[in-house]
Amino acid sequence: MKNVILRFCIEILMRTVSFSVENEEPVRALVEARRPFVLAFWHGSMTYPWWRFRSHNAAALVSHSKDGQILANLLRSWNYTVLRGSSSRGSKEAMSAMRTAVNSGHILCVTPDGPRGPYHEMKMGAVRVAQTTGVPLVMVSVGYRRFKRLKSWDRFEIPMPFTRARVVYSDPMTIDPGLTGDTLDEHRLAVEKAMHAQYRTAVLEVS
Repeated sequence: MKNVILRFCIEILMRTVSFSVENEEPVRALVEARRPFVLAFWHGSMTYPWWRFRSHNAAALVSHSKDGQILANLLRSWNYTVLRGSSSRGSKEAMSAMRTAVNSGHILCVTPDGPRGPYHEMKMGAVRVAQTTGVPLVMVSVGYRRFKRLKSWDRFEIPMPFTRARVVYSDPMTIDPGLTGDTLDEHRLAVEKAMHAQYRTAVLEVS
């Protein structure tokens, strides 16, 4: 029952928000062509991406925590294939599950700073899965004009009803399969920097 109420509240809330979306065309083309890709978004602003890609043959990596179980139940109700694990526990199993999901044709949704932070610090998982499966990596950021920020590690953002929001997608990017070690980590840092800039753009453009 709690899961039904949560889903109902989120769906009603998100339908009141006025979204302005930038550079969605390449992502829509991937979805319409049923091509798998990795979609990365920050943990604190994950509500919109989870809601946007419901019923789109998507898979989600969710932690084993109590909060993770609540999210897993919600995502299953939205027809996600839920993968349990994280970079801090069961990482090898989680990486294997993510690759399998992508190779099975799923859109893989990942919060690269989850499940416990640090805030807006990208771990290697999303980059590595995109690299080893050969699918594009897409970043998406969301900025709300009016929202409540929780006092959690991820500074979780809850949009206020009837606010305006800006959604910014990156162009799909491919990760060179030849990158290894320090070179791959430098690329991860470059992607993280680009994601920071994307988030700032989403926030500033909606202010």
